[in-house]
Amino acid sequence: MAVKIPKEEYSGSVQSMTIGSGDQAFTIGGDTAYPFYTFEGEMPNPPKIGIQILDYAPDDWAAACVEPYKDVIADPVAWAKKAQDEYGADFIQLWLKSTDPNGMNRSAEEAAQTAKAVAEAISVPLLVWGTNNPDKDAEVLSKVAEACAGKDLMIGPVNEANHKQLGAQALAYNLMVVANTPIDINLAKQLNILLNNLGVPLEKIIIDPTTGGLGYGLEYSFSVMERIRQAALTQDDEKLQCPFISNLADEVWKTKEAKLPTDEKMGDANKRGVLMESLTATTLLNAGAEILVMRHPEAIQQVRQYIAELGGFEMPKAAKKAAAATAAGAQAPAASQVADLLKEGSLCEIVQIMDMPVNLAPGHAIALIKSVAAGEEGSGLVLSAGGAPAAAGEAGAAAPAAQKAVAKEEFKPAATWEPLEDITAGYEYKLVKMDDCAGKKVDMIQDSADPGESEGRADWRVKLEDKEDMIQQVKTDLHYWYGEGYGSERRKKPA
Repeated sequence: MAVKIPKEEYSGSVQSMTIGSGDQAFTIGGDTAYPFYTFEGEMPNPPKIGIQILDYAPDDWAAACVEPYKDVIADPVAWAKKAQDEYGADFIQLWLKSTDPNGMNRSAEEAAQTAKAVAEAISVPLLVWGTNNPDKDAEVLSKVAEACAGKDLMIGPVNEANHKQLGAQALAYNLMVVANTPIDINLAKQLNILLNNLGVPLEKIIIDPTTGGLGYGLEYSFSVMERIRQAALTQDDEKLQCPFISNLADEVWKTKEAKLPTDEKMGDANKRGVLMESLTATTLLNAGAEILVMRHPEAIQQVRQYIAELGGFEMPKAAKKAAAATAAGAQAPAASQVADLLKEGSLCEIVQIMDMPVNLAPGHAIALIKSVAAGEEGSGLVLSAGGAPAAAGEAGAAAPAAQKAVAKEEFKPAATWEPLEDITAGYEYKLVKMDDCAGKKVDMIQDSADPGESEGRADWRVKLEDKEDMIQQVKTDLHYWYGEGYGSERRKKPA
């Protein structure tokens, strides 16, 4: 008999959206089921990953993120081209962080020229990102839209405070807007409605529900994204059917765990940060994110592999090239024939001994050894997993002895067992028969027995006669095992 797997039916879908133009354009959305639920619906387009760059060389980034871009990090144009050409970015996020009024406070005109130079240098779509200061972002992004007229841009964050100014710019220059709200499904829907009422079509709106890093609010972001996606698919709410973006790069790499140095407790700093970013990204993908903003190339590669394997997509060509280069650089050396000779019982000679660095392996040393032939002269030693080393002249007889020395004895259970310490020795006591609450005789230690009399089982139905008291008992105390006044817990608030 064939087993029919039950499937959920969805009344709605995620809106398809094409970003960019020409060969580098890509389409996101179009899902008719939850993320990667290809057994229930369609997921026609893989999520896309953009690489974050800044408009100046950052001085607060983790060393792991600076390393891949250290040769171009002072030049936003060269930085964007490297992210596109070498690391296969689907799009570039240009974060105009220098315009922050609480920081460098660069002018809108200067920022617009930087954005224009980057837009002209790359062929992938460009997301121009402000500082989340509504007034300054409205000024800066308006200048960017004007300077980059004719380019395929996304701008953000657009929020309720500046949606009128930036919504008008989006209409004038045919831009896509990233609508940012603070982790709330109702606010996300409200902002989409406000932008739509201005005339911005839903096909030009990307939802940014605000993203938290791993261990720093990720669960809140996931919960809200999940609810938005449920409304889009199960309730066919068109105002919430826009694709998601998760701007996770800075949220991950600004955490203390991503910046702490390598030590024995926290492990390797580079691997730690990369794993934090990739874990955050894959979690958000399962919440419904169609666009990710990331930073480290290795984390990006891991997430691309995840998307390809879980969604059944082909790896992008640029990603394949980057993966091949990474694999070539990290390829393990060929197997050593000498290593095959250096097994337990073999003859060897110590060439040099070096102390290991204290920060890597305190109290340990590394020895450089070589294999010694059986008839070769020298002060060879027998390689052994334990026991004292033997001289080369004694090798013939020492090797079997060394092997015998490390052999484990067969376990044999003892005929009898005795406790290490008898804690009851010298303790005198007397048992007495007493009644429990049900009237049953039980043995009790005389000195510890309570001489009081049992009142019987505490049945609140018998103890309470007033109807109002009984109703109050049901409202408050049946949620606990013991009734109020007869047990150890009391409900503070009515049910």
